[in-house]
Parts: sequence; structure tokens; C-alpha cells
Amino acid sequence: MAPRTAACLPLRGPMTGRKGCEPGRAGRRGRAGGEGGPAAPAPCRRTRRLSVDIGTDRLRVLLVDPGPGVGAALAQALSRLGTEVVWWGAEPPPEARVVRTFLGDRRSTAASVLGGGAFDAAVDFGARGPEDPPALAAQLVGRVGLVLQIGSWRVYAGADDAPDAGVAGGEQDALALRALPPLPAQERAPKQDGAALAAEDALWQARAAGGYPAAVLRLAAPYGPGVGMAREWFVVQRLRAGRRRLALLDGGSHLLHRVYVDNAVHAVLRLLDHPREADGHAFHVGDGHVPTAAALCGQIGAVAGRPVELVPVPAALRPPVHPWAAPRPVVLDLCQIRSRVGYAEPVAPDEGLARTVRWLWDLPEAETHLRLGPYLRRFASGHDLAAEDAALERWGRAHGPATTGAWG
Repeated sequence: MAPRTAACLPLRGPMTGRKGCEPGRAGRRGRAGGEGGPAAPAPCRRTRRLSVDIGTDRLRVLLVDPGPGVGAALAQALSRLGTEVVWWGAEPPPEARVVRTFLGDRRSTAASVLGGGAFDAAVDFGARGPEDPPALAAQLVGRVGLVLQIGSWRVYAGADDAPDAGVAGGEQDALALRALPPLPAQERAPKQDGAALAAEDALWQARAAGGYPAAVLRLAAPYGPGVGMAREWFVVQRLRAGRRRLALLDGGSHLLHRVYVDNAVHAVLRLLDHPREADGHAFHVGDGHVPTAAALCGQIGAVAGRPVELVPVPAALRPPVHPWAAPRPVVLDLCQIRSRVGYAEPVAPDEGLARTVRWLWDLPEAETHLRLGPYLRRFASGHDLAAEDAALERWGRAHGPATTGAWG
């Protein structure tokens, strides 16, 4: 049975969390730094706009450790808008279209990167622990209009995205979709991403110390052309191999909030457009609709023109674990980004999925390990087709040929 409502995962940041305004209004207060938040630094220096109207002055945006996927797509979008894009990190992919590139980490090449003056904004994709924001702060004090740190929904206890073969499926009560707010360090759950939490805490500390205006954007699970963590490959690879029958753990009842890459980029542009409104806040961005894993598999088959047959295999029969099998349903609250900066997704989720499936379908076999490396390293066991066949055989002996039905 599908979940009755999509309840909200609450915001966490230096300001007091606000209750969710999505269906169910199930948001809860996150861990807050007080009603007023930390002391504000100097006002943001930029007033020109990116996603609406950039005017005649050319903007300068620094991308720190961006990588492919969302980072490369953001570089493309900024370049199309006439922005001077400075890429600081590993070698950019050809599609990034950056103006200047500095290879190296945030410490070894800081002097050469920052010697050219100030930036209207810096977008930090690479903060992995408490030492990273201070290292950037020391270099950017007085040189930047806003630092936007790209974070993850994994800061929430119990919302880790590592698949779990013991995840229970079946009926889900709406209240089960309400993930716990982040807890004090001594009470945090083992699966909570401590490094991401520490990086956020350090960013707020740098801001409170007068380092620079700052905000956090927590992405749902990104997908789209160029995104290496391509969970859709779980289905596309099977369809390309001529397989139509999928052993779906617990019937694919799991929910994992996703965000299409172009929508994530648009969210970044909205925040850069509104630095005063963004400063001091943490935001979520994700698609406006969160389908179950079973519905996603059916949509992928429909786009590929190859209907799939989904077999609801319980964890006890050891089917391959699909990449949307989060330990608990994950649905993010999007109220903050919609209300404060007027975010609305430019690409509908169905269209984003169609573009993603077409990109994966046309991807040459020789390039899959290069382009999909992050996904294949993490979810290689999900493509054990011999294990899938064995699970389907065990299911057939116990239940006969019944399935959840044909999709697509």
C-alpha cells in the first residue's frame, strides 16, 4: 500500500527550524542555535541577479571542489549567463565550460586562486569535515558576497542512503516518513553523517565570527545526465541486457527523495540571486513528487519502451538490494526555499527521468565505468544477476509466478 501522505523532513541550521508546510505538515523543529541565530556578518555585497536578470556587469563565481554532475551543470549554467566561472578542484569535465581552472585542494593553491580579487559568490561542494570551512574562511574573508555550502540530507539521523537488505517493506504509516531532527553530538545515531554535520557546524561558526555571509543547500539524491550516482542504471542495465523481470526488494515500497540536476542548479542560482534572504539559513531542494521505487522502475521501463515485470521478493530470499532502499523513507521539506527565494522546479520530475533514461540508454558500454563510477562502486552488488535469478527461483518455488504486475 502506498504511503498516505508525504510528510516533511525538517530544516536544520543556525536559525530556528520552521514547521513543514508540505502535505501533512509533519515537520518538526531541528536543532537550533537560538531564535535569532548567530550574529550576522557584514551585509552581502552583491545585488545583481543570475537566474532572472544579470544586467551588464559580469559576475565572478568560485566553484570549490565541484566535480561532475551538479557541479559541471552549474558551471555550464553560469557560463551561459555570462558569469566568470572559476573552477577550483580536480580537472573539470569538458562540458563544464569554465573560464579559469585551478587544480589542487583548498589549502595548497589558495594564494594563486584568490590572488585575483573578490568573488560575488563561492559555492563549496567539497566540505567534508570541520577543518574545511575554516580553511576556506581564512582565504575568503572580505572577498566574497556569499558562501553557499552544498550539503546532503544525510545529516539527519536515520536518513542515511546506504541500502539495507533488512529494510522492511509493506504498509507504511504516514508518520514513519517523519525523519528525526539532528541531535546533539553525544546523541547522534551511528548512521548519521558526522563529517557533514561537522562541516555545517564549522560553516556557521565561521559566519558568526564575521567571516562571510553563508548558507547551506542540502540536496536530495541527484539524478540526471552526467550524474555519476545514476541509480536508474539498476533498471536500464537490465533492460539493455534483455531482462524484463526484476526481483524488487520488498516490492519496491521504499521512498527516497530525488532532485533532477537542472532543478538543483536552479536552486543554487535562486540562492545566489538572493544572498540577503539566503544568509544564515539551511535549505532543502528536491523534486515536487516522491515516487516509490516500484513506480520509478515502472517509469523507467515505460520510457525505454520495454515494460518491466516487478516481483516483490522479501529480504529473507536475498534479492539484490536496489539503490532506492533507504533504511527509512526520506522526504524533504521544501517550504524554506520556496518561500524565501521563490524556488519552483523548472523541469518536471517525469521529464527529468525521461532525459536521464535516454542518456543512460545511449551511453556506450566502454564509458559506463568512467561515467558511472560512483554508482558502480557503491551499488555493484545490486547488479549480481546470478543472485537475482536465484532469488526469483526461490520466490517461484514458494509463491508461483505471481508478480506485482507489468509496468510500462
